[in-house]
Amino acid sequence: MSKIGQIQRLVRNGLYYLTEHADDEAIGEGFDIYDVEYGILNGKIRRTWPRESKYEVVGSAIDGRFIGIVCRMTRTGKVRVITVYEDKPKR
Repeated sequence: MSKIGQIQRLVRNGLYYLTEHADDEAIGEGFDIYDVEYGILNGKIRRTWPRESKYEVVGSAIDGRFIGIVCRMTRTGKVRVITVYEDKPKR
């Protein structure tokens, strides 16, 4: 199974959590936990950090805005969301 498939399966099963930093960043950007979940479930991996086992997932939030999520899979089989941001196109 692909990495995005593994991450999405864990999220579908409720096996994920946001760090305090990710929660603060999500709120600051106008997102909530449902936006993060939705963004992961419809997202794609854009970038990886193999040495740290981190992944940047980009998808859409419930309101249609693009959301970026940096996460990793823990040894205990959960997805830890490290940070969340609105993914705006570069100009």
